[in-house]
Amino acid sequence: MQNPESNTSNVQVLVDLKDPESVVGIMAIANWSKDRVQTVQVWPFVREPINTAAEVPRGDADFEAYKARRSLARHNYKNQELDRNLQRLSLTRLWQFSDAGAILAHWGLLRLAAKQAPVRVVAEFVSELVACDALIDADWVQSSLRPFITSLDVEMRAFDPSTVAIDLAQQSLRLSEQGVLSAPSMIYQGEVFSSIGHLPRLSDLCKASLSVSPSGAVS
Repeated sequence: MQNPESNTSNVQVLVDLKDPESVVGIMAIANWSKDRVQTVQVWPFVREPINTAAEVPRGDADFEAYKARRSLARHNYKNQELDRNLQRLSLTRLWQFSDAGAILAHWGLLRLAAKQAPVRVVAEFVSELVACDALIDADWVQSSLRPFITSLDVEMRAFDPSTVAIDLAQQSLRLSEQGVLSAPSMIYQGEVFSSIGHLPRLSDLCKASLSVSPSGAVS
């Protein structure tokens, strides 16, 4: 499996297709890339939850009350962000993947990245997925991938969901060890940018990089 961190000259976008913020990020960077010659690749970042409230030692009553208030505030914030992201996608409800559908969808991102598909192609594929008004299962994902991977039938013969799930987890672990903690995130020249809110900063870095020739002289 190729690794997004292996190519420092491109902008690598790391996403989880189950997350509306990641899907909004794909659409945003697809629009951003139209005005730039910078190559953009989209990769999956599927990370398992790292802890739960049950794993955190309980404290005294005042501390537990404080934790409850913080938890409520976080839930309210997440719900507001979810509503905003769905509005940005012109949707009224969150889409749902089956386990098999989610694995195949993220495998699809890997295959598109390996084929160096433009980010606009990835955005079209993802748009097909989130437009589904039922459970997104493996059959739906396969039909959505077909227009974008002409050799899909051949490649699907080697598709093993259990192996892909392990590979995705291992790749996400490698990325988290390099500082990627959430999706969407971006990597450029070895630097990690969490959230698409860093696009203005990334634009400045890309412009600065393009203005320097390989010999180091400013063009």
